[in-house]
Amino acid sequence: MVQFQKKLSLRWSDMDPNFHLRHSSYYDLAAQSRLEILGELGLTMSLMQEQHFGPVIFKESCTFIREIKSSDSISINIKVEKMSADGAKWSILQEFTDDTNRVRAILTVEGSWIDTKLRKLARPVPQAAQDAFNLLPKIEKTLNESF
Repeated sequence: MVQFQKKLSLRWSDMDPNFHLRHSSYYDLAAQSRLEILGELGLTMSLMQEQHFGPVIFKESCTFIREIKSSDSISINIKVEKMSADGAKWSILQEFTDDTNRVRAILTVEGSWIDTKLRKLARPVPQAAQDAFNLLPKIEKTLNESF
């Protein structure tokens, strides 16, 4: 069964001088977990390379709620927040949670798909991308929203 939550392994290099998670590490850890989860759904980096498409990010933001220290047990989950009807534009929400399921940070990324040969947005959206995104959990209140 595919998991939509990943346990994070925090490294010394992820920490800042105040001994908590460096702000840019949130973005790196979220990107890595997105790729791992999509890979488990069949949307691997090698498949994207073979089919000449990949994700392109328009906007990425993080709301920091409570600090994360190196000794904390942290997981990150993924949900589709919004998606256009054709799957061309999407917004993914990722929550950093501790072992009591308390949210420590929320990262949101908005993007689309790019044709890596033409260097233009991929239209139509590759089927592998549509299939993977259709398997991801959705935030119910925004299921019918479009861009």
